[in-house]
Amino acid sequence: MKSIEFKTTIRRGLIHVPAVYKSMRDTKAKVIVEFDEVAEVVNYDRSLLLHYLNTANKSGLFSEIGAAVSWQKQQRNDWD
Repeated sequence: MKSIEFKTTIRRGLIHVPAVYKSMRDTKAKVIVEFDEVAEVVNYDRSLLLHYLNTANKSGLFSEIGAAVSWQKQQRNDWD
C-alpha cells in the first residue's frame, strides 16, 4: 500500500485532495484525520451563518420585533 501526506483545512466536513493527485480517480483509500485537540470544532460555517443573518436583517424580516426578549418569551409560550 502506498501513502501520501498533505495538510488541508476541513471545510463543511469536506477534505479537498490537492490537484497533484487528480489522476487518482476511482481509487479506494484509507483516510486518517489528525488534528490538534485545541482546534475549535463546530458543526456550522460561521461566515455562512453571518451572511444569512445579515441578509435576513436587510430584508426587514426582524423589523416587527421591538423588544427581542419579550418576543422570544411570547414565541415560547406559543409552544404549549
